Amino acid sequence: MQELRSANDVGNATDDLLVRWAAQALVADYPHPGGAAWQHRSAVVVYAPKLSRNDRVVFSGPADDCAELLAEVLPTLRVDKLRPLARTALAHRVASRLGLEVRATFGWMELSAAPPSEPTPDVEWLDDDQAVESLLRKANPRAYLFPDDPGARRWAGIRGADGTVLSVGGDCWAAPGVRFISGVATHPDHRGAGLAAEVCAFLTRELAREGDVALMVDADNEPALKVYRRLGYRYHSVSALAG
Repeated sequence: MQELRSANDVGNATDDLLVRWAAQALVADYPHPGGAAWQHRSAVVVYAPKLSRNDRVVFSGPADDCAELLAEVLPTLRVDKLRPLARTALAHRVASRLGLEVRATFGWMELSAAPPSEPTPDVEWLDDDQAVESLLRKANPRAYLFPDDPGARRWAGIRGADGTVLSVGGDCWAAPGVRFISGVATHPDHRGAGLAAEVCAFLTRELAREGDVALMVDADNEPALKVYRRLGYRYHSVSALAG
């Protein structure tokens, strides 16, 4: 086992975008201390404290190598409720080797086509965190991103004729070469009009100028999946382990 000291080291060790996203925990200005990464043969494991609300241990590589590396690393991480996370097929193989339980399965989506080119004239960068917070509390109180989150960079949104914010999405938890979208929400009275699709198209186009773009989504959220696929995102099933 060898320790990887930087996000660049992780990027050189794996092309898995999920793992490269977690490697932001190795960047100097990451808001939560204690991030670390390791490599064992072809396996890579990254520990990212409080990344998008959770202490995440993300891994990739051959199942046997990952199981050996996790068996060595996990006991050293004195953190409650660790949820090792990987592509679902790999997660299941590692779970069987380590006696862990698959606790949750959901979607990790990566932009795999050219970003949207259609104009989105109604979308703008917002500078009113209070309005964003108010909309999220009403439209998506369980959102993984709010304006006071240390990973939030900026918010895009659409305003109504009276200036009220109707739909938002956040640029957040950026890693070297990887950008991430979260906190997408639309006011309940304005759903079904395609506002979230416009916001996500705007965010995707803007963030694609800075690197790869990804997001997470519930596996059964068909309306969101339809929007993201139409924008060029490809779905990858990922699973979190516990035990």
